[in-house]
Amino acid sequence: MDVEQLPKFEQTENHLFVILHGLSLDGERLDTIEIDCFVSDDHLLTLHQAPVPGIDWLWQKVTKNPHLTTGGPSEVFGHLCEAIGRRFLSVADELERQVDGLGDDALAAAPHFLAEVQLLRREEATIRKVLTPQMRMLTQLSRLPGDQLNDRARRQLVDAYDVHNQVLASLATSRQLLSDMLDTYRGAVAERQGRAANLLTVYAAIVLPMTLIAGWYGMNTENLPAADREWGWMVVSVVMLVVGLISWLWFAKLGIAGQPRLIKPIGKGLAAAARAPLRPVTMLRRDHHR
Repeated sequence: MDVEQLPKFEQTENHLFVILHGLSLDGERLDTIEIDCFVSDDHLLTLHQAPVPGIDWLWQKVTKNPHLTTGGPSEVFGHLCEAIGRRFLSVADELERQVDGLGDDALAAAPHFLAEVQLLRREEATIRKVLTPQMRMLTQLSRLPGDQLNDRARRQLVDAYDVHNQVLASLATSRQLLSDMLDTYRGAVAERQGRAANLLTVYAAIVLPMTLIAGWYGMNTENLPAADREWGWMVVSVVMLVVGLISWLWFAKLGIAGQPRLIKPIGKGLAAAARAPLRPVTMLRRDHHR
């Protein structure tokens, strides 16, 4: 996309020149395409480097429904602006659906989560970059003085503005949800790392007294308890296992090791409030005495 050719318009005596941006695909990547429109009293000319689904859809609708051209080329141009906006709206709805599906991955700290979030944020920024100036331009066009745009075309431009505004609102919601999910993902990763560090700490604390006993009997000195007996290694091994078991039970009692016996279930959210019946409202009336 040429950054210098953002959505804009120029008005002359004979025609109206408008630059729009519609959706296109660059392989598997979402992109936008520039659409140059020339609007006059007797024709509507569009120039674009690649096929635009919105224009093809509008051409089929106009062919099957001639009443859409009652207002002339300017009304068809209004329908074109709305059709382009609705193509963006379908992408915004799909973005919301994919963002909602990433919630479980964020809680589970899935390895592919960051890559998917980065892809969605990049495509959302690509759309928002052209929709913001395009929506402002539609506002200016709907208020444009002169007779190049009739009343039917102006109403269509207002509808197109509403569609673009809805798309931007949906993109803003999705962008905020992605930011919140990133915070959730970072918290889940930190919690997983904390559990791993906690487990290693408990393991080291349990093995430490066992290592101390093994090191004590590994000094090869005389007069150690049961060191000169054939069954001495068995006693020492049992003592080490007992010490390790007692340490594990102690850490489990403190809640540092093992899982808690009672796990609070996840709440039901706000669905119960939506299903609850309305509470009766008592109207209080005050009698004023003179």
